[in-house]
Amino acid sequence: MKAFLFSLLLANAVPLCAAEMPVPGFTGATRPQLKAVSLREARFRNVVEQKTDFSCGAAALATMLSYAYGLDAPEEVVLQGMMQGADSQAVQRLGFSMLDMKRYVEALGFRSKGYQMSAAALPNLKVPVITLLDTNGYKHFVVLRKATADRVFVADPSVGNREMRMDEFLPQWSGVLLAVVGQGYRVDNPLVRITPRLSARSAVDAAQPVPVAELIEFGFRHSDFF
Repeated sequence: MKAFLFSLLLANAVPLCAAEMPVPGFTGATRPQLKAVSLREARFRNVVEQKTDFSCGAAALATMLSYAYGLDAPEEVVLQGMMQGADSQAVQRLGFSMLDMKRYVEALGFRSKGYQMSAAALPNLKVPVITLLDTNGYKHFVVLRKATADRVFVADPSVGNREMRMDEFLPQWSGVLLAVVGQGYRVDNPLVRITPRLSARSAVDAAQPVPVAELIEFGFRHSDFF
C-alpha cells in the first residue's frame, strides 16, 4: 500500500526543474511548447550565483559584466582575475573589497567610480551599481538594480533577485556604491528592466531605457555609446 501511494505521489508531483510543456487549445500535428521555469531559475535570472562563501564580490561583478555589458564573464574567471596579486588567505577570510573590484575592471579597460549616496537620492540611480550590505555582521556584496521611494531591487549572488522594502534595506546598507562604466554598456540591459508594483504610468516609465545624456553624471562618456 505504501509503495502504491508513493508511486501515486510521484506520478502527480509537480517538477521543480525547467521542462517543456504542451500548450492546450491548439490542434494539428505541431503543438507549441511552453517552457516551464523552476523557482530557482526564476530567482537567479540574470544573476551570477556565488559558488563559495567569499566570492560574493566576484559574483556581483560577474553579474554586472555579464548582463550590463553582455560579456562572457563567469564567476570563476572573475574570481581568478581578482585573486591575482591578492592575499589569497585574506580573501578567503575576509572576502574581496571594492578596491579589488576597481583594480580588476580597470585592468579590463573599464572605468570605475565610487559614490557615497544618501538614501533620499537612491531613486535617482540610472545604472546598476555594486553595493555592500551588512546583515547582522555578515558583509555581502550585491548589485543594486533600481530603487523607488519605498522599494529596492537587488541581484544577490547568494539568493538571487530580491525586492526589499526601503526600511529593510537601509539599516543594512553601507551607503557606498561602485559603478562600472565604459564602452559596451547596454542601455536597455536586463538589470535595469524591472516591473515594480507601481501605478501603470510609473511602470511604463520604469521600463523605458535611460537616455544617454542622463548616464554622463554616472561616469559615462558620449564616446562609450558612439
